[in-house]
Amino acid sequence: MGGDGEHGQDSNHTEERFLAMKPPTSPRSALRSLSSRNRRLQVDVSRLSLSGTVNCTHPPLYSPLASPFAPDPATKEEALLWVDEVAHKEKQKVPDLKQGKYMRRHSLRKRDQCAALVVGHYCHDELIFNGGKIAYSLGGSVSYITNVFGAVGMECKVASKVGPDFLYHSQISHPPEILEDQQTTEFFADFTQGDERVLKAGNICAPIEPLDIPDMQYELGLAVGIAGEVLPETLQHMVSVSRYVVVDIQALIRTIDPETGLVGLRNIKDTPYYDMLEDISFLKAARNEALYIDIEKVRKKTCVIVTEGKNGSRIYSADREFRVPAFPAIEVDPTGAGDSFLAGFSAGLYQGLPVEQAVLMGNYFGGLAVSQVGIPNFTHTQLQAMEEDRASVQIEQIPLEKCDERLSDQ
Repeated sequence: MGGDGEHGQDSNHTEERFLAMKPPTSPRSALRSLSSRNRRLQVDVSRLSLSGTVNCTHPPLYSPLASPFAPDPATKEEALLWVDEVAHKEKQKVPDLKQGKYMRRHSLRKRDQCAALVVGHYCHDELIFNGGKIAYSLGGSVSYITNVFGAVGMECKVASKVGPDFLYHSQISHPPEILEDQQTTEFFADFTQGDERVLKAGNICAPIEPLDIPDMQYELGLAVGIAGEVLPETLQHMVSVSRYVVVDIQALIRTIDPETGLVGLRNIKDTPYYDMLEDISFLKAARNEALYIDIEKVRKKTCVIVTEGKNGSRIYSADREFRVPAFPAIEVDPTGAGDSFLAGFSAGLYQGLPVEQAVLMGNYFGGLAVSQVGIPNFTHTQLQAMEEDRASVQIEQIPLEKCDERLSDQ
């Protein structure tokens, strides 16, 4: 189970939607070890706007070729990604439109290159409601992310593992690897204990290793583990094959009690991933997860994005801070809102939007997700209306002096 269930869930709507399934049980297999290539990747988030108020006028969503970062319309037929002249240096930078510097990195028509890589497990979700009602669902961050990518026509590859008991092949567009000696990762979400869900894990499928990553180059790599399946060496390998790496912090800090299966969180500093933060491009955390990172220290290593539900999102780079408002939404099911946000944000980055405007795109998809039950369906009208809705929103940049005052008070 992935996503940011920050708000109360309407169980009456939720329990109507799920298909029955068998509860899986199976031992875990031994892990293979593999040393991955080391490649340091540090991103200067130059896409962040320098102005306090952002004019959110963008090209259409449906093709990255419409991005203002593609300077030569004659190259559109090659579906090219554009990056700046320092793309292959050790300290890589995000393209800066004002500089007008571009180079051709690769064409999507080549077999060994792809827009995005999504790494994380599909899972079986079991939801427990008041009155003893139980419902079942396809889960996992990868389910929601590939759903958004499919809606916007963004190509991706998936690295995921399930057992032969996996029930939802007909509901996914990117099949996982099936391990005959494993069973699918499962989560139990208990909504009978008050406003907050109690999350427990059952069976956990074998982790994703570097050799499980499809052998090609990616513009974006998304690490979206739900049960510790993204190993440190796998994340490092993602760095080596992806230009930008976007990480959901739950993939790094979730803990599972071996006795009870209870899911918890740990401080990022206490994990083997802490020393890798400078290698990733963007770290996304929900409001409750942000309590487990020292934002003022981590923002010096990577760009931190904190989602705050109906209050929108915040962006923390080394020297700038933005508040990005949410879109109005009638919340029906908050499950997967954070995953849909991450997918929308990544699609915005791929399109060539500045970081804060890509976050606004993420907020838009997060709002659409909470207004539906389960894996959301996006209509053509909703996608067409996105540009108009986004154009009406103003993004606030926190002045540097206020950031300094806040830091001095802490």
